[in-house]
Amino acid sequence: MNILQLCIRFPPSPGGAETHVYEISKELMKRKHNVTVFTSDLYTETPFKRMKQWEDNVDGILRKKNKGFFPKISGKPLAFREIPVRRFSSHSLGGEAHYVFMPLMIYSTLKEAVDIIHTHSYGYFQTNVAAFAKKIKNIPLVFTPHFHPLWSSWGGKRRKNLRHFYDKMFSCHVSDAADVIICHSKHEVELMNINPEKARVIPAGIDFSLFEPPVDGDIFKKRYNIENELILFSGRLATNKGLHVLVKAIPSVLKNFPKTMFVFVGEDHGVKASLITLAEKLGVEKNVLFTGHIRDEKMFLSAYSACDVFVLPSEYEAFGIVLLEAMASEKACIATGVGGMPEVLDECGVLVNYNDTKHLGDAITNLLDDEKKRKILGKMGRERVEKYFTWEKVVDELEDVYTELLSYS
Repeated sequence: MNILQLCIRFPPSPGGAETHVYEISKELMKRKHNVTVFTSDLYTETPFKRMKQWEDNVDGILRKKNKGFFPKISGKPLAFREIPVRRFSSHSLGGEAHYVFMPLMIYSTLKEAVDIIHTHSYGYFQTNVAAFAKKIKNIPLVFTPHFHPLWSSWGGKRRKNLRHFYDKMFSCHVSDAADVIICHSKHEVELMNINPEKARVIPAGIDFSLFEPPVDGDIFKKRYNIENELILFSGRLATNKGLHVLVKAIPSVLKNFPKTMFVFVGEDHGVKASLITLAEKLGVEKNVLFTGHIRDEKMFLSAYSACDVFVLPSEYEAFGIVLLEAMASEKACIATGVGGMPEVLDECGVLVNYNDTKHLGDAITNLLDDEKKRKILGKMGRERVEKYFTWEKVVDELEDVYTELLSYS
């Protein structure tokens, strides 16, 4: 099959949807499918930050950005096969709105000879490009929304106003054009009110081989000089991640475990300064560590192994790949009981109410006080990930969708 993947950003740009597109593309190419990725030249959207002229290696591929629209790809290819990536010059609306559009992507998508178009991330330009190409070329279209409802969209008022306008004016074009809409959870299907005939539930996954066995946690602890209990968050530092709730919960945890470190691993998307200010106001700044985005894979995985409890206090998550990473590391997890997170954790973690500081603080304290329960939850979580959430299993189901659509075309 010749498959075109469309996404707003692609590694080394960090993020769950970015990782998802990268991993399914790798696995599809292992199975001898031809995959091309069309994306923007953005590293992050807010703040609006483009890729460096020379990007970091992605599986040994060094991609150099042209002055024009297309990158030149050189260097050592993937061991199994190279993933062709075209990064289009991006433009955006001013201020915090940052609706990114890539004019040349329209022409290139129409020109590309493919069997299937698979577009990702609700509310972005490339999904409407895919819908337009579907109508012009009558090519099967698959849409994975990675959906966040309006009330949990990150950013400020202007960005949410723009999203509201998109919901009213443009979203129907994509959902109507798509032949199949792949959601990561049953909750997402219900939330988006998707036609049952179009809906498929296929979870996200992880590369489980990276956790066989889990990386030594002492690597991370020695790097950051941590000797006591460690609570970990991993992900974008954004407004919809509930990080202010986690910081507010710190004082109650410190009453019983005064030397506990709360570690935040991830790229800042505009909230780090306010979190530092909040920590200082609460007098817990010495118990808080921001590492930024950790590019070194071994160090990143070591952070999971080092923690005693992993916390994802988000306002909403369509899925939560970081939960899978923590579970694969045999760590007890706490998450808010919204979005797809309850379906990910099942009985293998602790669910708390969003924006409930006391509930979150008590949950962390109780797990720190019960090593046996932490180990039981960690073991159950790892077994669940290995059974249901590997990229091989995800792509098995995705291939079935592609094959079914091509049989009708």
